[in-house]
Amino acid sequence: MKKLNKLVILFCLALTVFSCSSDDENNTEELQNTNVITLNNETYVVNTVIVEPSIGDNTYVSLINKNETEFLDAINNGTQVDNVNVFNMRINQSPLGEQTYSFSDIPNFEFSINGQMINGELEEGDILLDRNNADTSLNASTGSFTLDYYAIDQIEFSFQFTRNDGTVINGNYKGDFVYYD
Repeated sequence: MKKLNKLVILFCLALTVFSCSSDDENNTEELQNTNVITLNNETYVVNTVIVEPSIGDNTYVSLINKNETEFLDAINNGTQVDNVNVFNMRINQSPLGEQTYSFSDIPNFEFSINGQMINGELEEGDILLDRNNADTSLNASTGSFTLDYYAIDQIEFSFQFTRNDGTVINGNYKGDFVYYD
C-alpha cells in the first residue's frame, strides 16, 4: 500500500511539473506574438496604438513602435524622434465596431519603418506597404482588419495584408490605446 501511495504522489508531482512548464512555454510564445507586426521573418514591436475618428465616417488606426509619451511629445511639442515605425490604416466606419473589416472597408493604409518625427510631422522612412504607391509590388491585393474588443481603455485586434508580390504583413495588438479626438 505504501508503494502505491508513493507512486500516486510521484505521478501527481510529475503531472504538475509538466503541466506548469507547458503553460509557461505557451504564455511566453503568446506574449512574443502579441503587439507586433510581422513581415517575412522580421518582427516590429508595437508600443502605442492611436484611434482617431475623423469627419466623413472614417477612423484612423495607427500602430507605432514608440511609447505614448514619446510620440505625443513629438506631435505636440516638436521633439525629434528617430527610428519611428508606423502602420496607419483608414477604416470606413466611425465609430468602430467589433467586427471584421474587409479590404474594401480600408481605402488607405501604409507601413513605413525608420522614419522620423520632425516638428510634429512624420517624415516617412522605408515604405514596406502602401495602398497607393507607384511601386506596385508594395501595394496590397487583399487584406482585412478584425476588431475583437473595443472599450474605453482597451482594444484588441488583428490584421493581415498580402502585397502584390505575395509578401504577407500581419499583426495584432491587445492593450490600452490613445483615443485622439
